[in-house]
Amino acid sequence: MNRPIRIGLIAEGATELGKSVPYIKPEEGGKTIPRGSEGALHTLIRRDLKNIGISECNFVHRHPTLKEDRKRKLRTGHSILDKKYLAQLIIAWKLEEVDLIVIVADADDILPTRKNELEKALKTIRDNHLDINEQPIYDRSIGGLAIRNFETWLLGDMHTVAKILKVELSPIEDLENSDDTKTALENAIAKSKYLSDQTTNQRPLQIRWNLAREIDLSIVKIRCPNGYKVFVASLITVVKNI
Repeated sequence: MNRPIRIGLIAEGATELGKSVPYIKPEEGGKTIPRGSEGALHTLIRRDLKNIGISECNFVHRHPTLKEDRKRKLRTGHSILDKKYLAQLIIAWKLEEVDLIVIVADADDILPTRKNELEKALKTIRDNHLDINEQPIYDRSIGGLAIRNFETWLLGDMHTVAKILKVELSPIEDLENSDDTKTALENAIAKSKYLSDQTTNQRPLQIRWNLAREIDLSIVKIRCPNGYKVFVASLITVVKNI
């Protein structure tokens, strides 16, 4: 492919997607998300694609549904896995707008249930991602489960997080079986003086974005083998076949 891969990324909210998520004007649907509006999950994906020689990729805005446009707010949380919602979302993307569709959700404390929901969501995506002949495209979409949540992935390299935030973090031996990761990161950000000159609600998002740029992804894969490592392996397999 002689141009950057175009990725339609669906995730639970601003924690992952940064400033790109609160609201999208209908005319922005299908257009490239400006780099300055990306978030931590965009960065993790971009870095791992660069590790396999893909130096450039573009993330594409989703098209807001009529309901989202009326409310002036995009759907967030695990309800992004809803079958009807996903069908509307996927079929709205034109073939030339996206090469790859990625969906990431938090497992929370109900891993088997969320895993089943993600599998159903992927089927919906594949049934509604159509080629030029309006036939389903089954090999251009992947799903990921953040076990237990996206903060777990950012805390995968706790040493770097503590170094950047200049705070002490209590060791968490088994990250994927801990229900404290989200609280631990939120508390660390609250105590930290890092980016303290930013007093808006964008500070926590900017910090997460900066952490995503700096953490050692090889360590994150070791500490999050069932979540991040599996997700990246699926991502790389699909991308290599595009």
